Parts: sequence; C-alpha cells; structure tokens
Amino acid sequence: MLRRFYISVLTFNISLMFLCLSIINAHTSNDFPYFCDLNMSFYPGFDGQAYEEFHSSSNAVRGKTAIFKGEHPSHGPYEQLGVKIIADVCYKNENTGQVYVEDPEDLWIKNSGITVEKHEYSLTDFILIFLDNEKSNEENDDCKDKWWTSFEEDKRVIIKVADIWQGMTAHYSTAYAIAPKDIMMNGKWICS
Repeated sequence: MLRRFYISVLTFNISLMFLCLSIINAHTSNDFPYFCDLNMSFYPGFDGQAYEEFHSSSNAVRGKTAIFKGEHPSHGPYEQLGVKIIADVCYKNENTGQVYVEDPEDLWIKNSGITVEKHEYSLTDFILIFLDNEKSNEENDDCKDKWWTSFEEDKRVIIKVADIWQGMTAHYSTAYAIAPKDIMMNGKWICS
C-alpha cells in the first residue's frame, strides 16, 4: 500500500515536471516578452517576399469601439468601424530580433528591462475585417452583420482574434486589421 502511494507521488511529480518544462519551452519558443498580449512576427524580404505572421495564443483582448476615417485617392473620404485595443501588441522583426510596441514608456514595459522601440504605425487602432479562415463565408457574413447592426462608438468590447495583418492599401483607414473569431458586446458573444 505504501509502495503504491510512493509510486503515485513519483508519477505525479514527474508529470508535473514535464508539464512545467513544456510550458517553459512553449514560452521560449515564441521568444516574445512576457508583457505581450498579442504577438506578430515580421519577416523582411525583397521584391514582395516580406510577410507578417500572427501568433495566436490566448488571443482575447479588451478594446473600445471606434470609427476611423480615411481618404481614398479616387473615391474620397470614408469611415470604417473598428476598435482601439487596450492591450500590449508586440511586433518583432525576426531578422534583427527587435521588438516594437505602441508605448515603450508604459511603466509595465519600461520596468521590464527589455529593450523595445516604438512602432512606426499604431498597434492599438484596428479596423475589423471578417475573414476568419476557420469559418464559412456565411458565418463571417453573419458575424459582420451583427457587428454593423449592434455597433455604437466608445463601447467596451472583448475580441477573440483570429488573425492580424497589415493593410497598407488605400482601402484601410488604419495600418492594421483584425479578423475576429468572436466579439463580446453587452456581455454576449455576437458571432458564436
């Protein structure tokens, strides 16, 4: 009986050790600072070979709804619905290892001892584009319709992020766009 108890304790401790090692290994494999809520890697390249990669993890972040204005070269002024994220988005150049953030002077980031720089574009302002690859076109359209009909400016929301990408075209009023998996408004997930 005592022998079984020791074997159970030993098995539990070994399992716990492997779990801790896998968590540490997962954390070091993405190599982003601990304060990052959303992570993007940038892989520089030439002749259109550069690309960005969004690392999905615990990708639910808080934000406030916002209306962003843009100017299309041939169609004139327009407005797009989006969010101002209340989180630390980290953007890492994978060639140099440099990490960029929205506000390097934030006390949480500044006191971390990690060298970061301010990103040239806003990492808090995002328009929403309903292109979640894990959903059908109908599910994405349904989510988009619910977003448009329930939208009010300066409303608190929680967004589950499916993807983030840079939108440097004349059709984007922000530098980046989010493809949401789901959006919580008024305590309800509107897309699920």
